Amino acid sequence: MRRADGLDFSANTTLLVTTAAGLEGEARRELCRVLPGAHGRPLLMKGNIVVATELPEREVLARIAAADTRCVARVLPVQAQAPVGADPACFSGIAAAAARVGRIRRGDTFVVRCHRRGDHPWASRDLARAAALELEPMLAAVGDYNADVDWHVAVEVYQDTAYIGVNRPPDILRKVLRKQRKYAPGERPLNRAQWKIREALAAFDICLPERARVIDLGSAPGGWAMVLADIADEVVAVDPASLDARVCSLPNVRHLQCRAEDLAQRADLRGRFDLLTSDMNVAPAHAAGLLCDLAGLLKEEAPAIMTVKYMTPRRRRHEREARAILSARYEDIRMRRLPHNARETTAAMRRRASKGAGPD
Repeated sequence: MRRADGLDFSANTTLLVTTAAGLEGEARRELCRVLPGAHGRPLLMKGNIVVATELPEREVLARIAAADTRCVARVLPVQAQAPVGADPACFSGIAAAAARVGRIRRGDTFVVRCHRRGDHPWASRDLARAAALELEPMLAAVGDYNADVDWHVAVEVYQDTAYIGVNRPPDILRKVLRKQRKYAPGERPLNRAQWKIREALAAFDICLPERARVIDLGSAPGGWAMVLADIADEVVAVDPASLDARVCSLPNVRHLQCRAEDLAQRADLRGRFDLLTSDMNVAPAHAAGLLCDLAGLLKEEAPAIMTVKYMTPRRRRHEREARAILSARYEDIRMRRLPHNARETTAAMRRRASKGAGPD
């Protein structure tokens, strides 16, 4: 049966495969050469693809393990999927789907590992712990925290869907990723995000005044801050995570190692900035709400740039929701798909002028 998201579990074998961001097409073609008749497509997040084939799982794994691949990193057979929501009650459905795979027997040992992509109010370890506790009595099996177990239950979460693989530990293949995107000597960026902000500044014709001040939300590891430091007198990089040493060494970059939400109480920052940028890896509605909460950090009618992250395949809905929220504090909202941001939308806008005197 083909699911709404395109995964086809009627095939004998379905694989989740990781590769380098930007090499999804090459990795897919590489696997299709190894597995004649297979078909694959990229998943929502960069560096992730799904491949389905009519070949038996054991043969598929043996072929991939023996193949001379360059773009394939991790290969995980998956046998089920389940919906994911904000309510931890969804954990029971994930555990039930893992049980229905039918591989874990009475007395077997297993471990649950969760890799979560997206914006959720719970952590990966919460899901893994809850699923393990439910699977134990359901299957009369023994949950463990060690790697030396009979079965590895992998729960791969992509925002609102969990893909579940129940496998013997050796059947989760890890290959050497021998190809990365290539750049001319001296042109390799800190990360690919640097191209995104360059394209956004050009596409939306954003020019900063002399001695401009910029605040960059979700800055780590600092790709946007590094680019912005070339055109601004001061860049305030906001992220609880660390910045790359090359960014920290820039004299006009200041790192505020905190969450963006913490800035709402910073009276010393209000009305100070000529540009606000955000590449935070959170749901579009959440990001748009934060930009509205922090609009007062901008000078009146100053521009802002925000990446609209596609947390689900419903891209138009994400864009509409973000635009509706942003319109409360911003005007001239424009959205474009940029060459180095093909799976996201970039939004540019200007802070609305306040009706009263002074910044709100």
